Amino acid sequence: MRKYFGIVVSLLLAMVFIHGNVSAKDDDVVAKIGDRKITISEFNKMLGYLDSEKQKLIEKNPQLKENLLQQYVQGIVISKLAKKKGFDKNPELKEQLELLKDNYIAIEYLKKEVTNKVEVSEEDIKAYYESHKDEFKTPEMVRSRHILIKTDPSASDNDKKKAKEKAGEILKKIKAGEDFAKLASDVSDDTGSKPKGGELGFFPKGRMVTPFEDAAFSLKPGEVSEIVETQFGYHIIKVEEKKEPGMEPFDTAKEKIRQKLLQERTKTKVTEFLEKAMKEANIELHPELLMGGKK
Repeated sequence: MRKYFGIVVSLLLAMVFIHGNVSAKDDDVVAKIGDRKITISEFNKMLGYLDSEKQKLIEKNPQLKENLLQQYVQGIVISKLAKKKGFDKNPELKEQLELLKDNYIAIEYLKKEVTNKVEVSEEDIKAYYESHKDEFKTPEMVRSRHILIKTDPSASDNDKKKAKEKAGEILKKIKAGEDFAKLASDVSDDTGSKPKGGELGFFPKGRMVTPFEDAAFSLKPGEVSEIVETQFGYHIIKVEEKKEPGMEPFDTAKEKIRQKLLQERTKTKVTEFLEKAMKEANIELHPELLMGGKK
């Protein structure tokens, strides 16, 4: 029975953080399929039924709406073709739809009766933040740029010497006042950071290889390292900014806390509701029969 609860709870949690339907401001038609018109209102309603992760992706990349519209239209087109051939009258398909309908009704009912009633107050969030300080500690971090002159691990001593000499020439230009970011964009062998002028962003200790990390954390903002050798080659590092160890501010942490508490409370409430409903329904389960066993 617990496994059954786990499945239903998982389904609920997948849907509980849906932001809800987005009301359209007008009835502009975004697609037509013969006489069938799809309005912004209908499309936004469809978006509201997606799980929270997909909705977050769409918020970050609105271009995905075009792909979803294509998929929505394709589904309607293929469904029409299927209905013309009587596929929707297939007894097995009807049976599957009936099962899906029961699941959908159950999930929507649980949302209305349980999950939508779960609340997390500002006081709850503050109390969690104050009693779980360790979760919000931030380590010392640096933001740096680098220039890499790459060497192959199997390179000869002569090739390594040439690479180091090349790095040395670049370091001379930096010390002479040439722009670090421009040089990184022009000559660095790190394809990931090269287009960004060697920018690596903020990172804590433990993220980079030891020689690189030791050099970066020993520099002050604005300072440039000497040549640093790692298994990737020869680096020149410039530290742009440092952040001392501290605490994540409450204002930036509170949404994460709210979601965490909401999920935990929702799981508890749904489990309690299911246990009560199953008990009152006088359920009898024999999962051993599914494995070929006997009652």
